[in-house]
Amino acid sequence: MTPPAFYTLNEKIKYDPIFQNQSRNPQADTALQLAITLYILGQKGNSTIRFSEQLQIGEGTASLYRYRSMVALLRLLPTYLIWPQLGSSTYRLMRSEIEDESNFPGCIGFLDGTDIGLMYAPSFYGETYMNRKKRYALNIQTVCDNNLRFTFISAGYPASVGDPVAFGSTPLFRNPASYFFSPDEYLLGDKIYRITRRCMTPYKC
Repeated sequence: MTPPAFYTLNEKIKYDPIFQNQSRNPQADTALQLAITLYILGQKGNSTIRFSEQLQIGEGTASLYRYRSMVALLRLLPTYLIWPQLGSSTYRLMRSEIEDESNFPGCIGFLDGTDIGLMYAPSFYGETYMNRKKRYALNIQTVCDNNLRFTFISAGYPASVGDPVAFGSTPLFRNPASYFFSPDEYLLGDKIYRITRRCMTPYKC
C-alpha cells in the first residue's frame, strides 16, 4: 500500500465511533491502529504473539487494534462494494463504458477467482484449504468493472474448491435477476468457468 492510499484510508475510518471512548485515557491514534492491522493482515496469518513481539506491544493491544480497524473497515464496505441499481444511470454508464473499452456488447463486468493465502491450515478440515500451489488459502470470487473497481465479492469456500463450483454457489449465479437488467447482459470470465447465459468464456479448442 502506498503512503497516499494509507492516509486516504485512515481519513475514511478515523471518525468511526469504535475509535471514540469516554475514558480519561484516549485511544492510540487511528493511523497507528490501522498500520498495525494492515501489517498483521499482510503476514498471512502469523500468530498474535509473534506480531506483539515484533511490534513490541501487548498481545491484547494488538488484537484490540485489529478488531477496531476491521469493524471500521467493514462498515465502509457497503459504500464502496456496490452493484449498481438495475436500470439506473450508474448501471447504464457502467455497461456503456465496459462495452466501449472491451468491444463486447452486453458485457457488464469481468469475473475471476483468486486465493487469499493463509500461513497455517485451519483447525477443522485444514487439508481442504490446500490449493494447487500447495498453499493454504481461501477461494474468493470477484467481479470488477472497467475501472478495476470491485462490484461483487463472494468468499467462503476453501481453496481446494474450483472456481466454477465456488461461483455456482454465489447469489450472482443463483439469482441473476437481481444483478442483470437486460436479457443480453453477461460477464466475461476465463476458460475455467462454464459458459452460461450470463457468463461468456474464451473458445475452448
